[in-house]
Amino acid sequence: MDDHTELALELVTLDIRAQQAHRELQSYNDTGKFQYVHRLTIHTKYKKDQLAELRKLKSEDPSAFMKEITNTTQNIRRIESQLHNKKYKDEEERQSWQNNLEKARIKQKAIQDILS
Repeated sequence: MDDHTELALELVTLDIRAQQAHRELQSYNDTGKFQYVHRLTIHTKYKKDQLAELRKLKSEDPSAFMKEITNTTQNIRRIESQLHNKKYKDEEERQSWQNNLEKARIKQKAIQDILS
């Protein structure tokens, strides 16, 4: 039974994500709006919000926009280093850093989209 713990966890996780996707699609079908509970819709909304915020920053304060580019790049390097060197205290902190890294990468992609 212990040999199948990881497999069971993976199956449960996939089932939860499938249910979230179903709820998202059902909500969109019923109301025309997403609930933002599934990972893909959360990331899409975050990127859309980041694009709007960064475009506004670029037009209103170009020097702050340039600083944001530098800060985002440095944040990615710092978080990657912390994860690589295992400087986290527990699994919860590691997962938090993973989430922060993912958000920083989404922000970096939004910056690249604005600059291209």
